[in-house]
Amino acid sequence: MRFKTQRPGTLLLAILLSTMLLNIGEGQAASLSGRFGLWSYVRDDTVDHVQIVPLLSLNVHRFGGGAWSFESTFRGYADFMNGDDNGTSSLRVHRALLIWKPDNSRWQVRAGQQWLNEGVGRGNLAGLWASFKPCPAGELHVYGGSRTPASFKLDESTPDEGIAAGVNLQRRFGSRRINLSYYYVGKDGDVLYNGAGLDYSCTAITDVTMRARLHMNLEQSSVETGQLSVFWQTNDKVLVSVDARTQTPRVFEDSYFVKFLEDASNSAVRGGANWMFCEDRYATCMAYTVFTEEDLLYKVRAGLGDKYGELGYTHWLSAGEGDMDGFYGFGKYGFCTFEANAGFDYSRGSNSEIRPNTESQVIYGGLDWSPERAVSLGARIEHLKDQFHSEDWRALFSLSTSFRRALGGAE
Repeated sequence: MRFKTQRPGTLLLAILLSTMLLNIGEGQAASLSGRFGLWSYVRDDTVDHVQIVPLLSLNVHRFGGGAWSFESTFRGYADFMNGDDNGTSSLRVHRALLIWKPDNSRWQVRAGQQWLNEGVGRGNLAGLWASFKPCPAGELHVYGGSRTPASFKLDESTPDEGIAAGVNLQRRFGSRRINLSYYYVGKDGDVLYNGAGLDYSCTAITDVTMRARLHMNLEQSSVETGQLSVFWQTNDKVLVSVDARTQTPRVFEDSYFVKFLEDASNSAVRGGANWMFCEDRYATCMAYTVFTEEDLLYKVRAGLGDKYGELGYTHWLSAGEGDMDGFYGFGKYGFCTFEANAGFDYSRGSNSEIRPNTESQVIYGGLDWSPERAVSLGARIEHLKDQFHSEDWRALFSLSTSFRRALGGAE
């Protein structure tokens, strides 16, 4: 069976909204909740940019007798360059879900545009997702439908990116948790992706938390992601962490990108420690290494801080910038309903003995204001200066508010 998403996403949204409105009158405990956010990004460099991004999340819970809910997320976007948006204005749907979950039921079903985070199965899906709990410690997820972009426009056709289907089995064994997952993507009879995954987490030892991932690209006969993370709370003051991983970018086509996949694969190891040596004062250090066929790239960082901020030193070797040394610092302070923050990041170095040293710096400051618990306003200004940015200024302004209302006389 082939699912198509070549029609405008308006049809899918209309079906979900109609179903909700037909049943909302039956609910005695329905509630409406949501969140509105508005972000404006201003950039002053070679081209004056003003980007405006509104976001609206609307959720209606427990209508139709209490078993139904509707969740949605909409986002707008416009990029004005020198005062002209050049046709960039758009409205996109990120989520539009009709959810059926009766009280005391072991079943849950979702229909619509949704995000996937099911072990090896990730991305976006326009279709059905179902969950069943055969026992208190186990859960089975099954899903299928059209594979879609992260969002779709209401006034444009959504491109056909094939069908997607998968299954995820979760099981707890005391303090251990295991996820087994499978994910398939196909289009016009061709296999675009075929993967299986194993996710494991464990807190069996009181002071140690462990996580492991093994995601296989069966179509490429390769490891997509292999990861082992360990967090060790040695005592009340010292936390040690180690993370090792090997990773290959996920590519759905399986011919042209074979060599690209081999070149893009990398392995990395990161280790760090945090020591609380005097009340709320701490020392932190981190080392990160990336293994490639030609270079051994690394970065180390060490700093001192407390609840008001942190100062530190960094040193790294990168393929693009070379051998670099730097200093960073940031601070924050709250008063009344305001919270102010500021910081800097400075580095200097070169990737050859002949090339002169290059410098880069970022200085930033911000202010957040919450006049009420459900309302927050923020502003952040950055100044960038390096070989690619000469006296560039950037600013981000934000407004967010949340709300909740009863429907049909509900409390």
